[in-house]
Amino acid sequence: MVVVGVYIAALRNGMRALQWAIAAFFTGPLLLPLFNSYKRLAIQRARAKNDTIFRP
Repeated sequence: MVVVGVYIAALRNGMRALQWAIAAFFTGPLLLPLFNSYKRLAIQRARAKNDTIFRP
């Protein structure tokens, strides 16, 4: 179930969803802190480039 949640979260945040789903399949819930850190850094990189951030 963690795999599906990570996949959907990665899709919603514009990250490589399949890569994160495969990593979640092998590591399970241990991946969640890494996923959240990567998501936060991706948002900060987008803001630094003055990109548009879409948040539905």
